[in-house]
Amino acid sequence: MTSAQLPLGAADESAIRAVLSEFAHTWNRHDMKAMHDLVSEDVEWINVVGHHWRGKAAVYRGHDAIHRGMFANTDMSVASATIRFITRRVAVAVATMHFGPSTDPRWPTRPASKTRGSFTLLNLDGAWKIAHFQNTNVDPDAEDLDPVTWDENGFPPVRN
Repeated sequence: MTSAQLPLGAADESAIRAVLSEFAHTWNRHDMKAMHDLVSEDVEWINVVGHHWRGKAAVYRGHDAIHRGMFANTDMSVASATIRFITRRVAVAVATMHFGPSTDPRWPTRPASKTRGSFTLLNLDGAWKIAHFQNTNVDPDAEDLDPVTWDENGFPPVRN
């Protein structure tokens, strides 16, 4: 059973977009304290390589480590986001993000990337906080087929 999307209020949409924007700004400043002011205490975070960090302290430690190493000088931007309410206090935002390459010589194979991040946000005492995040690299070949159309056997189309 699915439910119709709740109407998204302009103030809530603006507040959620501000969280996504601030996430990018804190990433670019490499300010992990400010970044983690955006998350709930019981946040769960699945990063682009599949690490699953549970709780604000663990998410902070993970981000702090990568921002002292492979992402120390890497920038990111949120290119676009779609937002919808699940309930009046729960929203999902799917953002397309661009990350610059790693400049850390220990990670020369970490090129610039395009990802899709799925944010679940909660309205906690009037402030929207990230409660869950999952990030996936966008495969350029698969992106050409997005949205996927399926053939009569349930397979995506064969590329020529």
